[in-house]
Amino acid sequence: MTRRVSLAGRLSRALTACVALALAVMALSSTLVMRSWMLAGVDSELHRLSQRADEHLDIDDADSEEDESEASDAQSGEHGGADGAILPAGPGRRGPGDPGGPGFGGSGVADGTLQYVSEDGEAAGAIVTNFALRYLDDEALEVLESVPADGLPHTVHLPGWGTFRVVSQVFDTRTILVGRQTDSVDNVVWMLVAVELVLSLCVALGAGLIGRAWVRRELRPLSVVREAAADIARRDLADDAQALTRVGDAAVSGPVEVAEVAGAFNAMIDAVEDGMERRARSEAKLRQFVADASHELRTPLASVQGYAQLACRDIDEASRSQALERISSEGARMATLVEELLTLARLDGDRSLARDRVEVIPLVLDALSDAHVLCPDHTWELGSAAGKPVMGDEAAVRQILTNLLTNARVHTPAGTRVVVSVLGEDSPRLRSSPGGDETSGAPGTRAPASSTITIRVADDGPGIPEAIRERVFDRFVRGDSSRTRDGHGSSGLGMSIVDSLARAMGGRVCLVDSESGTVIDVTLPSA
Repeated sequence: MTRRVSLAGRLSRALTACVALALAVMALSSTLVMRSWMLAGVDSELHRLSQRADEHLDIDDADSEEDESEASDAQSGEHGGADGAILPAGPGRRGPGDPGGPGFGGSGVADGTLQYVSEDGEAAGAIVTNFALRYLDDEALEVLESVPADGLPHTVHLPGWGTFRVVSQVFDTRTILVGRQTDSVDNVVWMLVAVELVLSLCVALGAGLIGRAWVRRELRPLSVVREAAADIARRDLADDAQALTRVGDAAVSGPVEVAEVAGAFNAMIDAVEDGMERRARSEAKLRQFVADASHELRTPLASVQGYAQLACRDIDEASRSQALERISSEGARMATLVEELLTLARLDGDRSLARDRVEVIPLVLDALSDAHVLCPDHTWELGSAAGKPVMGDEAAVRQILTNLLTNARVHTPAGTRVVVSVLGEDSPRLRSSPGGDETSGAPGTRAPASSTITIRVADDGPGIPEAIRERVFDRFVRGDSSRTRDGHGSSGLGMSIVDSLARAMGGRVCLVDSESGTVIDVTLPSA
């Protein structure tokens, strides 16, 4: 398996490459500037030499001064052409100082200077080398003849002589070309390039090493995050007994990017622990719910099974009728419990309810009428009646009223007065129970007065025991916590269904403090 390059390695390599590129650009720029500056100096000298050659060049001097011609012939006899001797220019060409040919007059010039003169088909050229005049051969003269006489600098290469920077101009009938050897310029440029390359390489390598050490030091806090993540990965998260590992202050207070990663990691750990805690609570509630539901169903099933066995025996007709009646009542009890469980399951699945305009007063009157028929020994009354409708599901509102009145009927003695009121925005309100959660519908919440309608069910019975007031809207919570009942009590799901239905319609339910009895407010959005 190929080993992946670390982030520190990649960053240090990128830093080295950037430094090397910057140095290369700087070296190239400085080299080009240096070469241009040196060539500009050579070009300036060439223009000066061109003017000087025109002023001092005199062809007639060579014809009138025989001694100079003899001296020139003597020099020609001592030296050879290409190897540095001054020789006659050859057939058809006269060298400077030859009888009848053009000559280079004036004082001597700098070493490496080239002079070339062409007039009336005759051409001559020479180079000053080691303070001696060396005549050019025919091949070099042909190259110089091809140089444009435009007065501009040109670079030419003379085989056997080197590279020259030349300027050619026409003065009267003569073409005069002067030049300077540029090999020294090229040598200086190449030396500068070599020095800059070596220095650039050293600087780039040093920057890479220093950058790698610096990057590794700056990224060291990330190793703390990695170790914390590895520690969590090695754990069995099903066991939430121990707190998860968090990143310390050394990483959180480090560089901005590393601090953000460390902070996000700690926030993730907080979210994971909170999720694990909520999951544990949810699983505990689910286990309790399953246990309670199983018991609630087992009790009527046991009764049905017992009475069915009794009915199968040889008993009198009256006992058999009683057994069948008990079977029927227990079956109805199981059907009601199953229906309530299905309702809660649908609400837990975030099943959306209808959002219609619902008139509350007719539903309240129907619920009071049904309660009076079922329990005539209670007093059922309609209190304040705000006529504004609510926005919600009619069947859900009807079930809320039924469950609240059933709860009042089951848990209060005969003669209890139950009052149902519909309160508008400006209606007076009691103080809600302290410690409630305003958003979850838990005990003690109250909805804001604007754009809401509150359905209040109040009775003057014994009230809800203090021990269960905080859990009154939980599932299977009853005033009588014993599981052994006579079959006529509630299942402990009614108030939980009320809470779930209210929240599903965008409202909330709360238990309100009162001097006596029980007061429950269901607040729903108004239409």
